[in-house]
Amino acid sequence: MGSSGEKDESPITPMGLEARRREQIGEVIEQLAGDDHDSPSPFSEPELYRTAASLGIPIWEAEVKERFTARILDRLNYEQDPVAQAFVPVVGETLIEAIKTAAETVVPALNSELPQSLRKRLEDWCELHGFDSLEHTAVQTIIARQALLSVLLQAALYERQRKQHAWPQLDTDPQTALHQIEERTGSPGFEACVLDDVVQLFESTDLQAVLGERHRVLYSSQPTEAIGRLYEALLPSEYRRTIGQHRTPPEIGNLMQTWATSGGDAVLDPGMGAGGLSTPFHPRWDVSTDPGDVTGIDRSPIAARMGITAQTLARQSTTAQLTDFLDLTPEDLDHDVDAVVCNPPYTRYQALPAEYRAERNAQAEDRTGLEIPGTSPLYAYFLYHLRQFLNPGDRAAVIVPHVFLARDYGTPLKQFLLREFHVKGLLMSDPNTESVFENAQTTELILFLEARSGSEETGVTRFIRVDEKQDVPSLVDAVRNGGQGETDWGVIHCFKQADLAPEQKWDRLFDPIDVETSPRLTPLSEVADVRRGLQTGENDFFCLTQETVDAWGIEPRFLERMVPKPEYVEGYDVRSDDWEHYRADNRPNWLLYHTDPIEGVPATTYDHEADRAEWSEAATTEEPVYSVVEYLRHGLPEHKTLSTRATVHRREPWYCVERGDVAPILIAPMSRSGIRFLLNETNARHLNSYYGVYLDPAIGRTGKKALLAYLNSTFVNKIVSQEQHTLSGGLKKIEPGDAKDLPIIDPRELPDTVVFTLADSFDDLREAARYNEDEDPIISRIDSVLEREL
Repeated sequence: MGSSGEKDESPITPMGLEARRREQIGEVIEQLAGDDHDSPSPFSEPELYRTAASLGIPIWEAEVKERFTARILDRLNYEQDPVAQAFVPVVGETLIEAIKTAAETVVPALNSELPQSLRKRLEDWCELHGFDSLEHTAVQTIIARQALLSVLLQAALYERQRKQHAWPQLDTDPQTALHQIEERTGSPGFEACVLDDVVQLFESTDLQAVLGERHRVLYSSQPTEAIGRLYEALLPSEYRRTIGQHRTPPEIGNLMQTWATSGGDAVLDPGMGAGGLSTPFHPRWDVSTDPGDVTGIDRSPIAARMGITAQTLARQSTTAQLTDFLDLTPEDLDHDVDAVVCNPPYTRYQALPAEYRAERNAQAEDRTGLEIPGTSPLYAYFLYHLRQFLNPGDRAAVIVPHVFLARDYGTPLKQFLLREFHVKGLLMSDPNTESVFENAQTTELILFLEARSGSEETGVTRFIRVDEKQDVPSLVDAVRNGGQGETDWGVIHCFKQADLAPEQKWDRLFDPIDVETSPRLTPLSEVADVRRGLQTGENDFFCLTQETVDAWGIEPRFLERMVPKPEYVEGYDVRSDDWEHYRADNRPNWLLYHTDPIEGVPATTYDHEADRAEWSEAATTEEPVYSVVEYLRHGLPEHKTLSTRATVHRREPWYCVERGDVAPILIAPMSRSGIRFLLNETNARHLNSYYGVYLDPAIGRTGKKALLAYLNSTFVNKIVSQEQHTLSGGLKKIEPGDAKDLPIIDPRELPDTVVFTLADSFDDLREAARYNEDEDPIISRIDSVLEREL
């Protein structure tokens, strides 16, 4: 164990101290940036103590000596130590703005008459990355930024080797620079792509503004993080989300790699991106868990270039293959794989081309022998596919959205995991916290898997919930050896793998609750129908405020009252008197609702290639019979997104929202607290932010209120908490199928006195909510009645 360490006690002025700190930091960087791989640390122990002390890094008795160097490097990071800014270049606003500014200069060229061959290749690039049409300025801007990022990465690699080999300075002429890079480096993964053609459209001065900042990538202490953050800053999240791209945070990559790999392992990294899962933790020296060889797989050339650059700067031996991982076979690799670390694309099935989805589904079914739903997201097919690369005993760490644990498409996937792996652990952050992935509407789940043969007995599977940030060694130990119970940072639940069933909703196992149900209860579906609400296709256009209705003079015959969004409804009921309140707050409370064609409104056809609707302009020139026609005509060219909504323009006619009956009971299925069951005392129709409950008419009004008392009880809240799945940020949701299965009371089977007592209690509850009175005593009264009867 170390001590507080030897310090330089000589007197020094504040200015002299700053100068000394800068000098020492510079020496640290020079040594850390050296290419000597034989020594894990360039410092002797006393030098470590002195350097750490001079940088203000405390050395405690409990700390292990081998971690000093890592702490020094972390301290040198720009974001943690402003003094290091002059010595550790990092990706910041200067570089980001340089790329954005330079990209704007070439957008006009991309918007002009391009050679047909180049246009075709750019259109193929857009299709590969899920971008909109090349005709859109936003897409042209993104491609220009990607091209500059690409040449920046190549320049960083050139610069890294230039000093060693006495190469000439990189030219700023685009064609010359690309030729120099291609001639000198020959890095795998940098095969020519269409971005190189785009680079040649830039002027030398614009290119120099970007290449002049290449040192910020070259000398970054965390090249993977720097490159990944740069990519995120240059591409809006919606363009990355289309193909499910989410950068792996370094602490998660560290955890997954530590568990899955041993020193010298051959690691496969499908969907490599910037290499966040397979880059060494400490880029300037070797540690025992660093991979021996990494094979990165990615369909996107720019992703492969990011990964190769990050890995090379981190001194990691890496090869890249530009291919769809689902097309890769073990025979395509020149060596066996020891481990897989993977952050697969999160693309939903709706975003996958139908032909591609059908092909991958058939491929997975053929390989696994399982019946796999076509609604499976892309990451499920990655899990089905990766098993063939592993021998028994090899490990895989995969980070995916947690939602498959409770979905129908997850049943065969869980069956596959139980059959093919020792499922060592599932680790999930507290769903009530924000996702580590920007704009990802999910909670991340890490699967710790070890390939097994069918004859091997299975052991314990640990469901680990992390409520507070914890260091990697503690979490790795939890996966390997964690015992049942709470920890300082979360909770561990242990189950025999043999006892896990694929039909189970595994998300409940992170926080299992025992709820005993009475045989006197029956599924809600026995006494009611549960349906999703109406889908308009574009709420911003079809849901109107009173102000909008008045401004356009829309006739009442084309309007229906609409139940406002759940966040606008307080308490446990919706009443006609509430409309004055909604109107005063200018909240949407009218639904444009008509089920017959209206004369004078142009018909539309949806162009799938352009992803937008088309209509006859001539049809908008005639004098309209109704004011609503003017509103509809105006929306086609003027509304920002209406013309891009396929749901709208596949309807006939496009402006006719689907029919729907008024529901007497409403379920607000998403909440960050408890799910609410509402009484609807109006003739308003609900949209798909609610489920409608349509009771057997024989239950009657009093029975309906008695049922609502039961549904808002503590007992039902516990049941619902088991059925819900949690989205990002703690948002909880119950699916219609789960709502139908809820065990409920049948008021027709209870004594009248009990029904009346519960009905009166519900009236008291909704009044208390309206006047901000304490609801707890009323809910306790309901609970007592139910406990006595059930």
